[in-house]
Amino acid sequence: RGPMATQLAPGLARKVKKVLETRADTPETIACLKGLSEFYGENTPAARRGLRSSIERRGLDINREFLEASGQAQEALAVVDAQLEGLLSGCRRIANVLDKSRERTGNLLDETARFNNNLAKIEERKKMLETFLVDYQLTDEEIAALRTDDQITEKFFSALARVQEIHGNCRQLLRTHHQRAGLELMDVMASYQENAHERLARWVQGECKTLAEEDGPDVPDLLTRAMTALKSRPVLHRYCIEEVSRTRHNALFRRFISALTKGGAGGVPR
Repeated sequence: RGPMATQLAPGLARKVKKVLETRADTPETIACLKGLSEFYGENTPAARRGLRSSIERRGLDINREFLEASGQAQEALAVVDAQLEGLLSGCRRIANVLDKSRERTGNLLDETARFNNNLAKIEERKKMLETFLVDYQLTDEEIAALRTDDQITEKFFSALARVQEIHGNCRQLLRTHHQRAGLELMDVMASYQENAHERLARWVQGECKTLAEEDGPDVPDLLTRAMTALKSRPVLHRYCIEEVSRTRHNALFRRFISALTKGGAGGVPR
């Protein structure tokens, strides 16, 4: 045959050229040859003819192994996914609990704020009440000092002065919108004053009789203060003055009679 008959077909020539140009020392080629040596046995014509099918079977085996391994990985991932779902469910429950707790805490804070506001109002009212008690009420001690039928003491006059002070405060209260309270307090203080002045008048009468019997020249300071206090009650004051004058007159008369009767040294009247 001629020279054209000895030339290779174009497709085969390209394959031969590609094989001849392929380098056998590249990492990819070495890896492929190493993998091929694992399942390729003797280099026989039958083995070479079945090389393609052997490679395909090897690929199928590798894919099967990959599928088996990936199935185990998928099972492990399913377990992890279930665990993650459990964690997410737990997180959702915790979030719900936190929301409810936050809501309860908010309600508690609102309630605490209301309580604090109410407490502040109560404290303010307490202070107002304490101020009111100081300005418009007598203490138990002062009331006892005005009502007790014992001897008149400094406590009685202090309590009486306190009654007069509260009575004056009530007049100022009448100028505000608490007129009813002011009138009621004035009635109470007027009652205390009335009883105290009557008791004071009785005590003055008793003291005058005692002075007349003792025939002493000195007038006690409390009696002087009592007469001064009774000036606000003209009727009682006038009555006490008359009682003092009568008692004084009787005392002087008794002294005069005693002097005339007993006489002094040598029968001379004293």
